[in-house]
Amino acid sequence: MIVDKKFYNVKCDCCGALLDETYWDEVEGATCMLDDCGWKALEPDKHYCPDCYEWDDDDHLVTKDGRKWDECGYEIKDDNK
Repeated sequence: MIVDKKFYNVKCDCCGALLDETYWDEVEGATCMLDDCGWKALEPDKHYCPDCYEWDDDDHLVTKDGRKWDECGYEIKDDNK
């Protein structure tokens, strides 16, 4: 018998890397591993692996796709652009 079942993982929004080779039955299974693996979950529904972010001199998280985030995980928009 063929069974259709949904599994979850987390993919980096910058480079496309997967959180782990494991797939979970529930979303919470994957998202609870983020901090342990050094990943960042940001609003709205963005995820970045440790290779795709760094901290700037103002303690803002800067991702390699050119975005900047505050300490609460919300994107900082540059109004001058």
